[in-house]
Amino acid sequence: MTLDLAALGGYLTAFARAAAFLYAAPLTGDRQMSGKMRVGAAAALALAVAPMRPPIEAAALPLAIPAEVLLGLLAGFTARMVLAGAEAGGELIGLQFGLGFAQTADPARGEPSAMTRQLGFCAAGLAFLAAGGLEASVRVLAAAPSDVYSLQGGLDRIIHQSGEVLVAGLRVAAPALIAGTLTNLGLALVSRAAPALNTFSVMLAGMLIVGAIVLIATAPVFARQMDELGRRATDSLDAFLQP
Repeated sequence: MTLDLAALGGYLTAFARAAAFLYAAPLTGDRQMSGKMRVGAAAALALAVAPMRPPIEAAALPLAIPAEVLLGLLAGFTARMVLAGAEAGGELIGLQFGLGFAQTADPARGEPSAMTRQLGFCAAGLAFLAAGGLEASVRVLAAAPSDVYSLQGGLDRIIHQSGEVLVAGLRVAAPALIAGTLTNLGLALVSRAAPALNTFSVMLAGMLIVGAIVLIATAPVFARQMDELGRRATDSLDAFLQP
């Protein structure tokens, strides 16, 4: 029994891309998934996709493995940046309606976050899976070895997506921002017209009531925006397969 070094090289490059992708991709890149689970999943995925990739000679591994790691990171971070818009929108909603006092520790990020931010992240993650994100991830892992053009395209995409995070967040939080601003303006006019009325004592309760009404009324719009973000994240992964 002989060991095919070229086939082993192909497996190692596939494992390098899979491990880097799982570290940076949405859902699998969170702290809730341990490093051992990522390594095990990467080894299993590499074993499945390695036969679809060309063999790599041992002499080419010092250059091929870093390139595969970089491509995996770029693909994972690109999809993650798309879904970050949902988190940004959720955080803006929480800040607008005064939910900062109700922040809880988020183990996935190691920092406090509003419940609306966690809701946005969960909804965007489900939309990503529903839009074929898992299948797109496997296609990226099984794609041809990386080259200069694919790495350059990946850098361009992640730079472009980083500039879209705030735009997507504002789109998600737009109804809440408008409603919160109008509510604050109305309470300010009431306080101006009736100074004896202590509006500060009812401001928080009023903002929470308005926030609940707005979130319930705009739930269909929120769902459509999450679906759009999930499809955009999937499309960003499929873009790595294009020459």
